Amino acid sequence: MSHGRIWVSSIVEQVRQVVDSPVLASILGIGWIPIALTVAAIDVSEATPLFVVTQSLAALMVVFGPFDVWYYDERLLPGFFDRASEIVAPGQDELLREMATKYERRFARYWWVVVVPWTALVLMVFFVSDGYLASQGITSPVAYWSYFGFFTYWGIFSGLGFHGGITTVLAIREFAETVELSIDPLHPDGLGGLSQIGHFAIRTTLILSTGALALPLSFQLAAEIGLSEPVYLGVGLYVVLIAGIFLYPTFRVNQRAQALRESILDEYRTRIREMESRLDDQMEEVESDAALRENQTLQMEIQRVRREFGDYRNVQLYPLSIGILIQLLSSLLLPILFILFEMMLAQYL
Repeated sequence: MSHGRIWVSSIVEQVRQVVDSPVLASILGIGWIPIALTVAAIDVSEATPLFVVTQSLAALMVVFGPFDVWYYDERLLPGFFDRASEIVAPGQDELLREMATKYERRFARYWWVVVVPWTALVLMVFFVSDGYLASQGITSPVAYWSYFGFFTYWGIFSGLGFHGGITTVLAIREFAETVELSIDPLHPDGLGGLSQIGHFAIRTTLILSTGALALPLSFQLAAEIGLSEPVYLGVGLYVVLIAGIFLYPTFRVNQRAQALRESILDEYRTRIREMESRLDDQMEEVESDAALRENQTLQMEIQRVRREFGDYRNVQLYPLSIGILIQLLSSLLLPILFILFEMMLAQYL
């Protein structure tokens, strides 16, 4: 189901009429811009090798930014609601359609609420870095305004990443609070069917974790303009944000699923006790073959209900499989690795 596209996806889809690959279409449509602006702004004969390397990493991050936005808009967000029918009780199709419409429209139409203030903050860093940029040869009007364009582009697409993260948190939270879940203890994922929520959250965090490519340049600028401590604090908050975008909504779903399981287990306990009480009564009054057969049938039914009780009791309801855990750790380690990478670069370049 689709209820409108964000402007980035519209551009990518236009290019896909010529080049089907969404990755290639995103680069040909918009992704080439940060490369062109970097080439126009930086003279490698005047800039230090460290600046050239860190700038290249920051540009690489947003080269694939349009594809990330397209993927979230066209695949990840609508795909979550399309597959959500597997883990909700019957009769909630209309509710899911309404939620899908709400969040697809929110992502497509209200991106500017996050992007505009974030880009303004990014451009403030640009303006206070005048002296350092001049030391890197960015002095001519063409170079200066090209680099200004790069910062603007970077701010827009990193802001769109945050917009996607916020959308994911809000969508999963409302899903957990609104719909009536249905747990399948025999689901192949071993998580009662909840793994798709974990996949939705973790893929969003993986998209956000690519922001680590810009950390070396951020550290370099911060050191030159005397803002090292705020930047390192920001990096810490960034890591917490990545973890929070996964952990908070999945924790809310887990709470809801745990409450549902307890309700189901209470029903099973009641049924088992009633049947065992009936069995005790029948054991005292068994006088015929028919009564004996009924007694045996009741015993088999008790065994079956007890097995179902055990299935529900033992199923893991936190949407965190080994594969999802590895992806989560990777997304958290990536910023830390780039901190170490920046330190090594500063030593050897």
